[in-house]
Amino acid sequence: MAVHKGVTRWLVAGVIISTASIALTACGGASGTPDTIAGVGPAELVEPTEPITITYAGAAYAVDQIQPVIDAFEAEHPNITVEYESVPFDDFNSVLAARLTNASDAIDVFDVDMPRTDAYVARGWLADLTQTFPELVDSVDPGSLEAATVDDKVVTMPYQTSTNIMYYNKTLLDAAGIATPSADPADRLTWETVVEDATRAQAAGAQYGLIFDQIDRYYQLEPLAISAGGGPGASGDGNLDPEVANDGWVKAFEWYGSLFENGLSPRGVAVAETPNMFAAGQTAYYVGGPWWGGQFIAEAGLDFGVTAFPAFEGGEASTPTGGWSLGLNPQATPDKANAGAIFMKFMGLDNGGYAQYLSALAVPPSNLDGGVKFYDSDVFKDPRFAGVVDLMKSELANTSTLRLQTVGYVEFEDVMTKTFSDIINGTDTAEALKSAAADLTEAWAKFK
Repeated sequence: MAVHKGVTRWLVAGVIISTASIALTACGGASGTPDTIAGVGPAELVEPTEPITITYAGAAYAVDQIQPVIDAFEAEHPNITVEYESVPFDDFNSVLAARLTNASDAIDVFDVDMPRTDAYVARGWLADLTQTFPELVDSVDPGSLEAATVDDKVVTMPYQTSTNIMYYNKTLLDAAGIATPSADPADRLTWETVVEDATRAQAAGAQYGLIFDQIDRYYQLEPLAISAGGGPGASGDGNLDPEVANDGWVKAFEWYGSLFENGLSPRGVAVAETPNMFAAGQTAYYVGGPWWGGQFIAEAGLDFGVTAFPAFEGGEASTPTGGWSLGLNPQATPDKANAGAIFMKFMGLDNGGYAQYLSALAVPPSNLDGGVKFYDSDVFKDPRFAGVVDLMKSELANTSTLRLQTVGYVEFEDVMTKTFSDIINGTDTAEALKSAAADLTEAWAKFK
């Protein structure tokens, strides 16, 4: 699979897999949210006059991928040295738990997977950065700003986000007499229309009519529930009252389950296999991220185009989003907090943020100005990607939907991944969602 190593790591950590099952217990009141944030970041950043070293633990990029950013930072801030430690995502929570409280082996700055922000606040792992980065409000996309904010306090520095589009195979649509969809979000297709056309395409020779990139992952399936009127999956204090069995969720996932029952989508396929199925030229529609563009344009015989992530008829448009942020250790000494915050500002705000220094960029930076490099990527200049830049900008500005913000997110994602898999394999949708709601109620009891 022709995917940049850093992109693969980002996909696994932030979107596809939720294998880190460490218990994230709440530290606050009955609502499951913290009473206070453990520490406060510096109100003013002061360039150090003496050498200082900070430790940055990351799960989004390998050392060689992030090194150009660190080199550029150290060139601009010669008295600050950044020691980067790449940590596997599956081990990340346990590493943070051990080293945010160990003064002799502490980390100062660390990656934060956006949907885990509330859980990290509840554990006392994030400093309040509201006074440190007041300019953040006008500098990043709305979804990233929302992900960085808990109880009206900025607690992270977002640096990377995401969006989704729908690819289509022109050859297969032409064979079925289906008109080429527009890349204009104003012409967004409905899921009902997509199913009709996917069925026609399959009858005309396509092996599959419609495949979702992340076939059983909440990141990509949440917008179905939103568009069907079901909401993100929970409500109440701290979003700890399950709402995954309401009419909207049942509608969305009865529809989704029918794709597999009717053979429009394949059962028994791993997430990692889905882009290859579109690249092979036998799938009419493929819902996925722009990061697969490099793989798809490498297939000279693949005649594809892009269109907006569909919505249900009469429902609101909703698209996946989210990526990585940076957190500041609330236990850091004043000198370390100051140097760490200067580095965070460089990553997220200065000169458009970290993206300017990466040799390859497959996901949009949170910084609005920093998106210039991403949108100017050679991948998107391929004529098969016509209209994609304006489409992605529009989705990030208008339809992007964060994953559920709750201290119980780890448990939520684990339960829902299993539930989606059950629905795919033929379990009755209403019963599967009712069972998921019961499992979440039990799993979240410790947060209340």
